[in-house]
Amino acid sequence: MSNACQRLVGLETEYAIRLHSADPSAAPPRFRLYEALIASLSRRVLAVPAKHFKEGVFTATGGAVWFEAERPAAGGGLIEGATPECRGPREALVYQRAQDRLLAEAAKSAATDGDLVLIKNDRDAFGNVYGAQENYEATIATGWQLVGWRIGLTLLFPLAVVTWIGMALSIVLTFCYFALAALCYLPIQLLLGGKRSVALLLFGSDLVEGREHCIHVPVWLEATLQFATRLLTAPLAVALYLLIQAAAFARIRRQLLPFLVSRPIIGGAGMLDEEGHFRVSDKGPAINCVTGFGGMVGDRPIFSMGHFFKAVYADAWFAPRNYLTLYRQRQRLQIALGDSNMCDVAEFLRVGTTALVLDAIEAGALVRPPRLTRPIRTLHQFCADPSLTATAKLHNRTALSAVQLQRWYLEACRDFLAAGDSEPSEVACEVIRLWEQALDQLDPWHPPAGSPPELFGTLDWVTKKYLIDEAGPEATWEERKKIDIRYHELSPEGYHQLLVPTGMTSILVSADEIERALRSAPANSPATTRGHYIREFARGDQPVRANWQHVVIGHGWDAKVVRLAEHGRQPDAGAFPTSTRQPAPGRPPGRL
Repeated sequence: MSNACQRLVGLETEYAIRLHSADPSAAPPRFRLYEALIASLSRRVLAVPAKHFKEGVFTATGGAVWFEAERPAAGGGLIEGATPECRGPREALVYQRAQDRLLAEAAKSAATDGDLVLIKNDRDAFGNVYGAQENYEATIATGWQLVGWRIGLTLLFPLAVVTWIGMALSIVLTFCYFALAALCYLPIQLLLGGKRSVALLLFGSDLVEGREHCIHVPVWLEATLQFATRLLTAPLAVALYLLIQAAAFARIRRQLLPFLVSRPIIGGAGMLDEEGHFRVSDKGPAINCVTGFGGMVGDRPIFSMGHFFKAVYADAWFAPRNYLTLYRQRQRLQIALGDSNMCDVAEFLRVGTTALVLDAIEAGALVRPPRLTRPIRTLHQFCADPSLTATAKLHNRTALSAVQLQRWYLEACRDFLAAGDSEPSEVACEVIRLWEQALDQLDPWHPPAGSPPELFGTLDWVTKKYLIDEAGPEATWEERKKIDIRYHELSPEGYHQLLVPTGMTSILVSADEIERALRSAPANSPATTRGHYIREFARGDQPVRANWQHVVIGHGWDAKVVRLAEHGRQPDAGAFPTSTRQPAPGRPPGRL
């Protein structure tokens, strides 16, 4: 059986926080809500602190939950859930559904003054954009581009060291500031008895009132430090960006781009915009560049390379050996153009079709793939057109619709599987079958009036559009937007959740599969080792911390460090990460 659709896959999903409280003005900071959620989650599954530069925990299933905030001292914050490393789209879907259920149950029983609810969407009613990222293990480069990538990393290292020194100095200066602020505040306290407003200005609420926001500086200093950090890391960021543009995933980005630009018609969640127009995708209209670091300078890219930047300036600073991992040929390709799906088929196809196209690209099976003249503009046009009649201009002067572009990749992947030396896997065949079925029903797209279309309960944007249209032309924007937002609510009152018991949604994941995913990590994966050590040692005498690369047991010089890259993997063999293990009957495929 072929290895198609068996590469490592991981999903990151950001959940908005909503607290229904009798007194909204007294709502606690977002970080307090995160702490209540983690306390509730830890009563359900084993969890250990993350050994990382941001607040989070890793669970015994191998996944993680983070407090995600750019400005935590200013009151911002989201819950981010990351699945363990999965082998293929089927397993990724199972662990994503398990994560959704775990977080929903933890939120429901969290000790808060009100009802805590998570919203699994990509944009709130105020236009703030967050969302879902996909991670695929892929070949970063071959031949001279791989040589150039490694030479570039070597030349970049001295600049990285200079940046680390600058970061260390900024920390020293921050401590010096607090020492000076304390000396200045002491006379005020002695003469005037202390002024709370002055203390908050100098020290921030975390130090004055106790831990509130997860960052122990005042709001103004947080903004200053963030600006200084971006200024300090700018030379390194520019150099790394140029290296990435020249060598990292160059062929993959070029050949995958038209597929991703047209993919929202399959994986889009839909959105009602500020003018009342329905968009096929929630995240797509906010994308403004093809490749970027994801938020460093207001960029929202299709291909996000922020994890490389974090690895160079942050992760390697804490553990310089991590810098060497960037020299490996297999790296993480992160795609930031994706919506948070509620429908099983939509999420399965979003990941499965992408993994299959990546397989075909790495095998050199795409012959003269389409090339778009203006990809970002085309993406926005496709997202703004629920009738699916918009076309994209190609370099050969022809024009194709989103459905036609998807059909080109579908046929290319079908030919790729047919040309293989062995039978395609069941997962790959299921991807092809559901992909073709969805495109057949989308082309031509003339949904019947007054009754649910064929893809209702199968694709999110189709389902959501029907629900919004059913509100009628007399419904206000606020009423229609409420449907948009509450469709993604992870509670019994969430509109998609209400559809599930009616049998109107297509279910691909069984309750037994979710139960297994809530108890154990995936097999044949770095998550297997991570989950094993968390289960074995989390309740022991020694502290346990984890991240995506290591599990650390103990503290200080005597700590045992388990490097996950050295456990649970099979040697590489060609285009795909290999696994010779076959899945046991009745369970999803294993993971690398």
